[in-house]
Amino acid sequence: MTELEAPQYEVVVIGAGLGGICAGVKLQEIGIDDFLIIDRVGGLGGTWYTHSYPDAGCDIPSTTYQFSFARKPDWDRLFAKRDQILEYLEQVAADYDLPRRMRFHTTVVREEWDDTHHLWRLHLASGAPITARFVISAVGAYVNPKANPNIPGLDSFTGERMYPADWNHDYDFTGKRVAIIGVGASTMQIAPKLAPQAERLDLYQRTPQVYLPKPDFVLRPWMQRFLALPGGSALVNGIAQGVIDTGLRIAIYTPHPAWKAGARLVDFAGKRAYAGWVRIKVRDKETRRQLRPGFGIVCLRGGAGGDYLPTLNRDNVELITSGIAEITPHGIRDADGVQRDIDALVLATGYQVFSDPETYPPGTVLGRNGFDLGHFYNTEELKAYYSTSVAGIPNRFIMIGPYSWTGTAFHYFVENAMRHIATVIDETRRRGQTTVEVRPQAQERFHQEMLRSGRNLAYYLETRCEGSNSYFVNSQGRSPYLRPWSLLKTYRKAVRFDRDDYTYTSPAPIAEVASRETAGAHV
Repeated sequence: MTELEAPQYEVVVIGAGLGGICAGVKLQEIGIDDFLIIDRVGGLGGTWYTHSYPDAGCDIPSTTYQFSFARKPDWDRLFAKRDQILEYLEQVAADYDLPRRMRFHTTVVREEWDDTHHLWRLHLASGAPITARFVISAVGAYVNPKANPNIPGLDSFTGERMYPADWNHDYDFTGKRVAIIGVGASTMQIAPKLAPQAERLDLYQRTPQVYLPKPDFVLRPWMQRFLALPGGSALVNGIAQGVIDTGLRIAIYTPHPAWKAGARLVDFAGKRAYAGWVRIKVRDKETRRQLRPGFGIVCLRGGAGGDYLPTLNRDNVELITSGIAEITPHGIRDADGVQRDIDALVLATGYQVFSDPETYPPGTVLGRNGFDLGHFYNTEELKAYYSTSVAGIPNRFIMIGPYSWTGTAFHYFVENAMRHIATVIDETRRRGQTTVEVRPQAQERFHQEMLRSGRNLAYYLETRCEGSNSYFVNSQGRSPYLRPWSLLKTYRKAVRFDRDDYTYTSPAPIAEVASRETAGAHV
């Protein structure tokens, strides 16, 4: 009798950012030390490793931007900058002995389930495949930069071209003519830093964004001492979570007719309040008009804009909203036929996110009996049990999957996801089994719960956000981004679920499998 192949690792985690670090910590808590964390880039930290553009930082208060198991009271300021966030993540990883379990410059091109040996084969861009009993996808929420947007003539440009996720720090912007395409979260930080250096800065806006005040300040020693008190940081974070939870409960539990009427009122009041804010920060009337959103005020995530709006007052900065006809070898020609020559082009054109079906190319994740995750997500709806498990794909979990975002910092919901994943893996091991797979009925039941509970959110995002180009709504016209539960319910249900919503099995000996297949051939 041929022996079953043993996997190289019990668990392989794909991604060494927030999710991968959290996964490594939680796996150790359930007694798993035989795991490997891999990443396609050269170091840990995910977004904070790759995004080193000028003034990169978080637009969420640092008091909430941390793991519950690794609180940091001594942030330099309320909105932490990139270098300190990366330093924090490196320290957490070191405290839990994760670096020796990490492998970088390792790109997975295909994940393939071996149903005979009950293991995953991870095929790499280079090198031999890696095998694992379990796989956890921790690639994050913003998976791939849209580095090649469909703009005519892009490849013809002969000047300097760069991206927020791949910044050229050797390039000197002093006295240069610069264009930034895209006006989202990255641009609101980059533009104020480039404008004083550049001879001219052109900002190409397709869709108006919402730029909120950023009450940033240095955290004084007495503030850090308070946060260092037992429960101090948790208290501050709890207050913020309570505010978010209240908003979620209102959005979810308001009767639908009242919600529809309330949404119109919120948009009416919100747009006028935002117009007032813009009027205070931006002098030019025409520029203020270009910044006015024509859709629901909550359709976009918004961001703490800081110095972005005042940057538009500079004589050397122009906001261009007419659209781009083509990129030429030396500049950009807009839809009105105006040619603007430039020396450098910054493509801040966004990302493929976890709720986009296009993020999952067919042929890259193959489960039982050839089940193709990419084909499933691109032809049907995005669905996963508790946002982590997909029927047809044993022993594989998604840390940030459909309906996973809870309106909080990423740390909160990757921890919640990992609490669920660790519980399932632990239950599988406790039963002495090697394979676990969610039942299709359980997956569909959870999905229908998301649709019922998310009726109000779906109405707002899919109806009132038309024309917003919001990543809350994907190309299928669906909004599988937000989890329509309160934070408390999300926290509790992560571990309070029916264990038999999953099936648990072990492989039969290979000789027995072969005899079954032979018998089946004679039926």
